[in-house]
Amino acid sequence: MLSTGLHDTVSAFIDYLEKERGFSEHTIAAYQRDISQFEAYMLEKHEGKDLRSSMTKIHLRAYLFTLSRGGMKPRSIARKLAAIKSFCRYCLKQGLLTANPTKVLSTPKSGKNLPVFLTKKQVEDLVPDGGINQGDRLRNRLIVEFLYGSGIRLSELYGSNLSSVDTRNETIRVLGKGRKERIVPLTHISISMMQQYLRQSGRSGADEGPLFITDKGTRLSRRQIQRIVDKELSAVSRQKKRSPHVLRHSFATHMMDGGADIRAVKELLGHASLTTTQIYTHVSREHLIRSYKQAHPRAERE
Repeated sequence: MLSTGLHDTVSAFIDYLEKERGFSEHTIAAYQRDISQFEAYMLEKHEGKDLRSSMTKIHLRAYLFTLSRGGMKPRSIARKLAAIKSFCRYCLKQGLLTANPTKVLSTPKSGKNLPVFLTKKQVEDLVPDGGINQGDRLRNRLIVEFLYGSGIRLSELYGSNLSSVDTRNETIRVLGKGRKERIVPLTHISISMMQQYLRQSGRSGADEGPLFITDKGTRLSRRQIQRIVDKELSAVSRQKKRSPHVLRHSFATHMMDGGADIRAVKELLGHASLTTTQIYTHVSREHLIRSYKQAHPRAERE
């Protein structure tokens, strides 16, 4: 029966992503949401059929059409299709399917949204040099400096411990997507602020435990870090999006504007493919065109 077979297969697939592929908790949660929605649709529409006869390109196209008709944006549909493609490859590998029905399905095209980023002036206003910082204020500004100064992801900052930071070489060791480890440089400001933060919290770099903690000494949650960044960015930006990823985008954009080699930026960001990093060349180009139009006396007429 599809009801039993599909549910068990989905559970095994999620387990495979976690234990064999080493996906992050956040990525696994996203896959689980997308596949569970697909599972619910399949159980409703094809109850009583086995997995092999139900997972056809016709049924998959019908599901994608249902999502589109429901008003879902192409980008969201593309993400769900990517999860289904991964699931079908798993089923094929396990011998549950004889052919991959997603091979003939094309990903919905959507306009590329350029990433939201801060200007260099906004960053300077966000974490000014000097000044007196105490308690949570120091910690919150340090979080912003770590994210902007290194370009690391929220999940990577969240998982960092005191032992992750090498103050002598001014680097941080993080665990990225696919559990791939990399070493990322930190700014001198962040190292100086971190040492001040540790002194105030009665800790030292030799201690074990999480890098950023609450007043109770527990690790700051992802949600708490997001709220901190949102509050800090609201002081300098009116953009609706004020997330840790905005600081990551700002890092990459300012690196590219400063003449950094795209391959170096790719390694710093921990991207698996250069294609992912190339969006920042578009951002830099947009920045140049905007500057041209604002500054050149004939730009608007031309």
